[in-house]
Amino acid sequence: MSFTAIILKKNREAVRVKASSKKSHFKYLGGVYVISEADIQNVVLNGKIRGSEAIYFEGNPNAVGFKRFADSSSDYLDEIVIVNALQQTGSGPRFNLGDIFGFLAPLKDPVNLMYCLFVGVIIYGILAQALGWV
Repeated sequence: MSFTAIILKKNREAVRVKASSKKSHFKYLGGVYVISEADIQNVVLNGKIRGSEAIYFEGNPNAVGFKRFADSSSDYLDEIVIVNALQQTGSGPRFNLGDIFGFLAPLKDPVNLMYCLFVGVIIYGILAQALGWV
């Protein structure tokens, strides 16, 4: 029995390839695609079956499945979100004192620190002579 394999390419094109469900695989552009009976679906148009097809992504040998799996990850993620929200809102407001001295952050670079020291020494020399300390 033949079916139509729809291959969704990376450049957003869809290619239709005829394949036989009696074989275990088919080839397209150097790639081997696996045929699974569970992934072949009937095409129904106006209540009539017009054929069968399977959908593949380019480079992925397995067809896109239509099975529904029991997934409990949403319950787990809901619990994580609730716990994070309670932890973040349960503590009091925080004041980050590091932001007050944020303008001094460029001084962590040794090159900038040396420039500031040189400028400071020059300014001190000028002030010391102007005020008569020397």
